[in-house]
Amino acid sequence: MDRTPPGDVTAESEALPGERRTRLSGAWTAVVVGLLALVVILVFILQNQQSAEVSFLMFSGHLPLAVALLFAMILGALIVFAFGAARLLQLRMVAGRARRKAVSPDSPTS
Repeated sequence: MDRTPPGDVTAESEALPGERRTRLSGAWTAVVVGLLALVVILVFILQNQQSAEVSFLMFSGHLPLAVALLFAMILGALIVFAFGAARLLQLRMVAGRARRKAVSPDSPTS
C-alpha cells in the first residue's frame, strides 16, 4: 500500500499563487453577499405592502409597512455610521498626537 507521509500533506495543502485571497476576490465576495441581501430586502418589501400610519416629529402619513421599516433601518444605520465615524476621528487624532510626541525630541540636548 502506497501512502504519502504526513510531511507531504502540508506541502500539497499550501496555496498556489493563483489561489491566494486577493482584494479583488474579497470585493467579489462582498458584491455577491450584497446582491443576496438586496434580493432578501426586495422580497420583504414585496410581501409587506399593507399600509401603516407613520408619525415622525411633525410629519405624519401612510406608507407601506416595509418602506417604513426600511426608512427606520436606514436612519438607524446613519446614526451608527455617525457615531463610528466620530470614534474613528477621535482615535486618529489620538494616534497623530502620539506619533508627533514620539518623533519630536523631548528636550534639546545641544
